[in-house]
Amino acid sequence: MGHRLFFASVFVGALLGTGQPTLAQTPPPDAAAAAAIAEIRQTIDTAWKEVQAYRTGGGKPGAADHPALKWHATLWTYREQHPGTAAAARATADAIRLLVRGEFWDEAHARIDTVGVDDPAWERLSAALYEEGSTRKDFAYTIATLSKVAATTTSPTNQAAVLLDIGRAQRRQGDVAAATKSFEAARSAAPGSVSSTEADGVLYEIAHLSLGLPAPTFSTKARNGKTVDLAALKGRAVVLVFWATT
Repeated sequence: MGHRLFFASVFVGALLGTGQPTLAQTPPPDAAAAAAIAEIRQTIDTAWKEVQAYRTGGGKPGAADHPALKWHATLWTYREQHPGTAAAARATADAIRLLVRGEFWDEAHARIDTVGVDDPAWERLSAALYEEGSTRKDFAYTIATLSKVAATTTSPTNQAAVLLDIGRAQRRQGDVAAATKSFEAARSAAPGSVSSTEADGVLYEIAHLSLGLPAPTFSTKARNGKTVDLAALKGRAVVLVFWATT
């Protein structure tokens, strides 16, 4: 790992009698954190590629040879060795998500129970619980667990993240009123955060883009340069096709 190599070089420098490391030898904390996150991202990317290859090759969820188990162990070891870091938070969330994707439910729940409510991993981990509920078509565990975190965490960004996924689960269950309250709470919990912004977008969708509601008015330029105004098409059949790339 990059940061381990750095510490080794400083130690060798001391042995050679070069004295204390200078400021020039010490990378900025932000740079070290970014390097650690990049390393974890690479590990996670490798893990998911192997899981996808396993599934494409006919591998079954819950099997003892599922690569999710191996990579979960690798990421969890990183978490234990680098507690409290941003890279460890990312490793934690994907370690549990790998178990969820492999349908190792009991193992995933056991790990989740060890993650403190203020751990920054919840900003990503809550989505793994939503994924489990969606896969199992049962959001009872998802809502119960995330509700405990929402009620006890002191981290606004954690609260916003779990409230967002509580709202998503409630919406999937058909309880739009409860979902709306959860999204509103997520939006207010940590204004400006990713989860708050997403909650605001879902609230707009519920209020203005739900089935049966009039289409919102808009005016835009077509590919041929002409202006298209939806209001001008009133009384005519209009088909809107939405698409996007990532």
